[in-house]
Amino acid sequence: MSSSLTTLTVLSLVLAMTSLSSSSPPSEASDYTTSDYTGPRPTRVPRGAATTAAFLSAINDARGTAGAPPLSWNATVAQNAKAQVSWLRTSGECDLGQIKRSPVPQIGGLTFHRGYGRQAPSDAVSSWASERQWYDHDAKTCATGKQCGDYTMVVDSAWKQLGCAVVACAPAGALMACEYS
Repeated sequence: MSSSLTTLTVLSLVLAMTSLSSSSPPSEASDYTTSDYTGPRPTRVPRGAATTAAFLSAINDARGTAGAPPLSWNATVAQNAKAQVSWLRTSGECDLGQIKRSPVPQIGGLTFHRGYGRQAPSDAVSSWASERQWYDHDAKTCATGKQCGDYTMVVDSAWKQLGCAVVACAPAGALMACEYS
């Protein structure tokens, strides 16, 4: 009887694995999910462990270039970043100008990126790091009329941990945030 149960269990597992693999073939997009907003759904947003690693790697590369120590990932900080971008999507229509109205308390510093089309963590970090060109490290100042706040947030050596999140925004794009603590 135990032989029959073992055979049945193995067959059940094989059938389950076959149905899972035939329903969605593995691909690069397997780490992406469609958004849950009510508008058009032409975009997919990154999620999961690969996204966590992508944010952490890109941020730590930018920090390394500036001589700042690497950060570690903090799931609690990431949940707070997710709450910030989720609030912006539902209440602020993904308008970054609405962040001051957010009822979600900040844990530390925040950087935001709104991009259109398929976005990756590296797109957000590249936009923040691009502000380096206007920042004078010796004087710790930004060129007149330029924005350097996102760059200085990324490379601030006071930060020890990082958490980031991504949500889809209508009509086709993504809103990303990284929070530092």
